[in-house]
Amino acid sequence: MATPLPMYPPTDETSAPRLELAEDLREFRDAANLEAVVKLAREVVEDPSYPTVRAWALHGGKAVGCFPVYTPQELIHSFGLLPVSLHGGGEHLEISHADAALGSFLCSISKSTLELALTRQLAPFQGFVFPYICDVSRNLEGLFPRLLPGPETHMLHLPQNFHTRAAVPFLTAEYRRLVVKLERLSGRPYDPDALAASMRLFNTHRARIAELNALKRTSPAKVSLIESYLLRRLGGLLPRELHLQLLDRFLPELERRPARPKDAVRVLLVGSFCEQPTLDLVDLLEQVGCYAVDDEFLQIHRWHGPIEPGDDPLASLAAAYVNAPIDIGVRATPTTKGEAILERVRVADAQAVLFLTAKFCEPALEDVVLYRRALDAQKIPYLHLEYEERSTAYEQSRLQLETFVESILFN
Repeated sequence: MATPLPMYPPTDETSAPRLELAEDLREFRDAANLEAVVKLAREVVEDPSYPTVRAWALHGGKAVGCFPVYTPQELIHSFGLLPVSLHGGGEHLEISHADAALGSFLCSISKSTLELALTRQLAPFQGFVFPYICDVSRNLEGLFPRLLPGPETHMLHLPQNFHTRAAVPFLTAEYRRLVVKLERLSGRPYDPDALAASMRLFNTHRARIAELNALKRTSPAKVSLIESYLLRRLGGLLPRELHLQLLDRFLPELERRPARPKDAVRVLLVGSFCEQPTLDLVDLLEQVGCYAVDDEFLQIHRWHGPIEPGDDPLASLAAAYVNAPIDIGVRATPTTKGEAILERVRVADAQAVLFLTAKFCEPALEDVVLYRRALDAQKIPYLHLEYEERSTAYEQSRLQLETFVESILFN
């Protein structure tokens, strides 16, 4: 038997949860306006102790943490469990212990996620799913059973060859492996009708997220990037039913907002599909004159369009993943990377591309080379910035961004 890794008390930074929410999460339902929801969302995101999950646990619910980039959260939801997107500890978590278990040249999200486990911040979770997107995610899945021997853990293997007829049966079988653990965790048998109902709910939810993304693309002056980002981020932290209520309530308000356009460059943000930039960096992008008209943040909400459950909802869910045309660093698509980036620029009507990649993220950095070749050939301007979760100073990034924006606006 493997020797468990030592556990540590939370650091002074995180020993006392900073945000306490009601068991029914009424703070979101009772929010007076959009500004109040965005403020609350920021507090939730900046609290590494997962206050929404703690509230869910007090209500008697069980939560499953889903490491980026893709997990079939509809399937988890169908068992009465709360699927929660894990995006590391952010800029407010001190890395004190994870460096002893992971190498120096690894992405921040891997270390902060391990730190959360080592310091017992993930205690409210009853399970974890790690999609095999890179060697880091594989290593974390191997460490977690030693750190947290109680919760279920699962490595989700995703197909890499989307041209073979075996891809959908392979992924369906992988989902069935996950089903066994979800049955054990929830105490419920797999129910195709429950999965079909969850898929319809998620179809509606993705449609609302698509409306928010479309508004940001067509009328970027009506909704700031930080508002759009935080509203979407809540979707991975709240029950989908509650988040859908918030979107239904506030999307019409955003659409009615008067637009106050400013001199800004329409940019496509590429590379932030796993580890997320700090909120200060997200804020900075529009402060310097960028309208982010499309981005790769939080891909779980836009992986595919509506899914018809059909006779076998599990196979339909697998087929939707395999047939999705999405192009990001952890997935190869039928198109070349160069063609894909140019199409995305065209659809977004972007003037430039901003590569916003996490430091040491090999999938994202490898794609930058392919993307740049295509952009150079079409003379589309671009800028590449790297970030880490613990970044606090952005003077150099601000200078680079301001220079980049001015070179386009005044060219």
